[in-house]
Amino acid sequence: MASDHQCPGAAAIDDGSASADNWSYLIVDDNPAALATLRTLMMMIGLEPPLEASGGQEAMDLVRSFDLDCIITDLRMEPMNGIDFIRWVRGSNEARTASIKILAISAYRDAAEIAGVEDAGANGFLSKPLTVRSLRRAIALLQAPTGDFVDISATPGPSAKITGSGR
Repeated sequence: MASDHQCPGAAAIDDGSASADNWSYLIVDDNPAALATLRTLMMMIGLEPPLEASGGQEAMDLVRSFDLDCIITDLRMEPMNGIDFIRWVRGSNEARTASIKILAISAYRDAAEIAGVEDAGANGFLSKPLTVRSLRRAIALLQAPTGDFVDISATPGPSAKITGSGR
């Protein structure tokens, strides 16, 4: 995205499953170790280091300041949780683009929470622990033109459940 506030882009994913060369990313997690793990996984699949936020408030400032293509956010954060942050992004006129893809991540696979993520406006859900394979698959599915909500399990095998919300 062209802007005087463009954040670092991403290099192409090397297995051909998705082309993320023009995407800019923001990752959000209040756990420093989880943030570092996600950054490392992204770099392992060939993406440039993303912008990082240690919580929803800091992430809001970055969303206001940068053109972003994708936000990957943890759900269980304090003081602002991931669902409230997703709602803010989708409902705010302060986000620099309305077409930001949002991937929610969590160590908990609570069906009600996943439904809440979809209702809040996320494009997908990926359960922790994250792997190179699951993250690569999630990004590829987010780039698909369908716009449907995608629930991706981190377990091997046929793991994506796609629902027809049309995001």
